[in-house]
Amino acid sequence: MATDTAAETARTAAGTGSAGRAAGGPRGSEVPLLRRGDRRRKVVLSQGALSIVVVLVVAVLWLLDPDSLFADPLFPAGILLEAGLLLLCFVVPWQRLPASAALAVPLLDFAAVGLLRAGAGDHLSGVGVLAAFPAAWIAASRIPTAAAAALTAGGSLCIVWGPLLFGDARPGPAEFLGPFLLPVVLTGLAAFISILTTERRAQQEAVSRSQAALRRAAAEGVERERLLATILDTVGVGLVVVDRDGHDVLMNARQRISHGLAAPPGNDDPNERQLLIFGPDRETPIPAEERPVRRAVQGESFDDVQIWLGSGRAQQAVSVSARAMTDDDGTFVGTVVSFTDITSLLRALHAKDDFLSNVSHEFRTPLTSVLGFLDLILDRRDSLEPDVVRYLSVARRNALQLEALVDDLLAINAGTFRVRPVQCDVGELIGACIASAQPAADAAGVRLINTAPAALPAVADPVRLGQALDNLVSNAVKYNRRGGTITVGADLTDGLLRLGVEDTGIGIEAEELSQVFDRFFRSPAVRVSTVQGVGLGLLITKSIVTEHGGTISAVSEPGQGSTFTMTLPQPS
Repeated sequence: MATDTAAETARTAAGTGSAGRAAGGPRGSEVPLLRRGDRRRKVVLSQGALSIVVVLVVAVLWLLDPDSLFADPLFPAGILLEAGLLLLCFVVPWQRLPASAALAVPLLDFAAVGLLRAGAGDHLSGVGVLAAFPAAWIAASRIPTAAAAALTAGGSLCIVWGPLLFGDARPGPAEFLGPFLLPVVLTGLAAFISILTTERRAQQEAVSRSQAALRRAAAEGVERERLLATILDTVGVGLVVVDRDGHDVLMNARQRISHGLAAPPGNDDPNERQLLIFGPDRETPIPAEERPVRRAVQGESFDDVQIWLGSGRAQQAVSVSARAMTDDDGTFVGTVVSFTDITSLLRALHAKDDFLSNVSHEFRTPLTSVLGFLDLILDRRDSLEPDVVRYLSVARRNALQLEALVDDLLAINAGTFRVRPVQCDVGELIGACIASAQPAADAAGVRLINTAPAALPAVADPVRLGQALDNLVSNAVKYNRRGGTITVGADLTDGLLRLGVEDTGIGIEAEELSQVFDRFFRSPAVRVSTVQGVGLGLLITKSIVTEHGGTISAVSEPGQGSTFTMTLPQPS
């Protein structure tokens, strides 16, 4: 638009900003003809500055010499032309015309100033300086600097040469060159204003682009914040972000519920020490300095710390994890703490333990009866057929094994599973285990290999350790393939007894290795096979090793086989 910044530049050049607003009457936002941002408003304000100065010139001339005001008809003609141009600025529908159409007004202003200059004569010889107003208007428009300078030069030359060309005298070169200073000054002023205006407009456009980018970034930030808040409120995990000073920065809806649950009755805004936070026994309060959030604020990272929140029937079990945040320099700046509700899981595990304990107790009564009657029958073996005695002996042996399994389950559930380490010969235990498993291995077409020393003195519970070996070797036979091998080995070095069972069977998937020692765990591949089992053998084996103060590990590759290694510390 040709007059985007003309009004402001004209007011600045003439030092009449307030006067310019006065020429337009009340503020543009209050007058329909001069709505703020309208092109008509800009044109009127640009022209108004010159009109006000013309009024001042007329007033001064009236005070100095009122008789000379109409001495030369050119002066009133200039006043009328100026007034007509101001009226024209009000009535012309500039919005419907091209932006360059408004340049006709400052060009006609040159003519008005020329008439005033010619009519003022010697009374106001400097009235030609008023041409600075249309020059500034043209320079501030959106035309190239060269075009602005050319129009200003042409208009100012008309002001100084018009009287010479249309007068009665015949001027010579000296008369034409004498007033040449004004066109030069005005042209230079126009070029200077045009350059400044172009640079300012470029800066404004750059600022506008930056502001638009900032607005877009702010809108995107608000949208991302809204999305993040929605996601955080949707997840089933309580989340809280804490700064380095321990102040909450962010907390999702789930955590607000948990936080309210931990608040004492009647206290809606408790501090850390007042929160009802208890240990795994649900009764012992956790000291404030040992609570998960306090530990997290101190920069500690941890996983799966179990606590109980609240009291009574509404008490909630929570697993807490924390991750510290650091800046580029590695300085601690805060932490993210997650709270996972595990109440239902713990209740389900407790119910399963209760069920297993009850079922195990129920098993004991019929097993005791079965074993008692088998013993009574076997006491009369002399009157029985040899095959019957053999069948009854197998039944008794399996009943005893089932009874031992029930006893182990009861002991594990009750936390009373114990071992009684004594000096024993582990080599002899391995030999007995191999001999016991040989019939099953022969039936399965699997070869048993014993690489352990024939005699290997060590301290262990021989019954429990033998049970653990039987479980591992039995599994290796069950999950092997015909023609495969099972290698059992042992050694005693650096105060550690190591026993290993390696097979060439079906192997275990990597994601299942961490679950093989869980209660009732059986891999999907095994569940669809014909191999029988309930998934308790490895649990009991791990319990035996743990009670010895040792560790058990499993390494496996699907289709290649598995290796289980038990490591038991020996007294020095």
